[in-house]
Amino acid sequence: MTKRLAFQEFQSEKLNLQTRIVMPPMARGFSNEKHVYNDKYTQYYTLRAEKGVGLVISEGTYISKEAQWTFNGTLDCGVYNDDHMEGLKKICEGVHKNNGKFAVQLWHTGKFADTPICPYEATVGNKQAKVATLEDLKRIKGDFVNAARIAKKAGCDAVEIHGAHEFFLDEFIQKKNLRTDGYGTTFEGKIRFPIEVVKAVREEVGQDFCIIYRTSQWTNTDFNEKKWDTIEDLGRWGNALKDAGVDIIHVSTNRAYKLEFEGQGEGGEKHTLAGWYKKLTGLPVIAVGGVCYTQNAGYSFSQDEPTTIQDPEPFLKLIEDGEFDLLAVGRALIKNPDWVELVSSGNWKKVKPFLRSDLMTLN
Repeated sequence: MTKRLAFQEFQSEKLNLQTRIVMPPMARGFSNEKHVYNDKYTQYYTLRAEKGVGLVISEGTYISKEAQWTFNGTLDCGVYNDDHMEGLKKICEGVHKNNGKFAVQLWHTGKFADTPICPYEATVGNKQAKVATLEDLKRIKGDFVNAARIAKKAGCDAVEIHGAHEFFLDEFIQKKNLRTDGYGTTFEGKIRFPIEVVKAVREEVGQDFCIIYRTSQWTNTDFNEKKWDTIEDLGRWGNALKDAGVDIIHVSTNRAYKLEFEGQGEGGEKHTLAGWYKKLTGLPVIAVGGVCYTQNAGYSFSQDEPTTIQDPEPFLKLIEDGEFDLLAVGRALIKNPDWVELVSSGNWKKVKPFLRSDLMTLN
């Protein structure tokens, strides 16, 4: 029996994968005060590669101490000094031995950070964020570059720049960014700093190393936010990323099959958000959102009820239809390391429901 396309190899100029299934970045918080990747993480990520995941992307990994967000007392990992190198090397070795590829997600949490900083005036909880100065931008860009250097030296196959969900880079492209110093207000101003970061990272890692950029319409504080109101603006943004050096766009949504910009497509053309990025840029895209579970991630992480399993068929078919290239599976891979094996053999009904308590262990 021929394998579904999702479970076949993916080949591109800079990244070849054993399957088209991706484990997306999910903060787990099992590090320590030094923010290093430990043996628990090595076992956790290696097992997913062993069970057939093509690309494993790390949890959001801080590019500096300033970028850190201590959420509910958890300690996520860092990639800002050479102390972080050894743990990453072990993960890469384990994933590679099992035919997988590994990417580190480079993360600055912006106004959500323990020491909040933002392109514009913002308050989160009882903390007022510092409005980033031009000197701050220079330093933070350098932190992204340094993190990419460490990741490549550790043996990673790619880096993913986190430009989604209202974290620092994403804050620049929000409508509320009205800076007048060239880094806000206009389309060109809003995209300027994220594009500068991509260009700087590309210069550091060279032309043969894969750069992924994660982007979203929605934010942590508004699931209905639309940063781009038209197909044309989305295309301008996507192609700016491409021209700056991005190889793959990771498109974060709550439902990967949901159509975007309905009524705007020429001749009634319809696509998902990931599908529009693919059509407009020609780049490979990763789609994520809602695979296998009816409840969204925000609900699952805040409620004690188990998720309801749903047939992943609509998501698998969209790969075969050419809507997107790679499919990221989140919560289902936390609970089911063998998700690829189960679904590729037609046994999706054996997928276990996700529980919030599953976040308490790293298995």
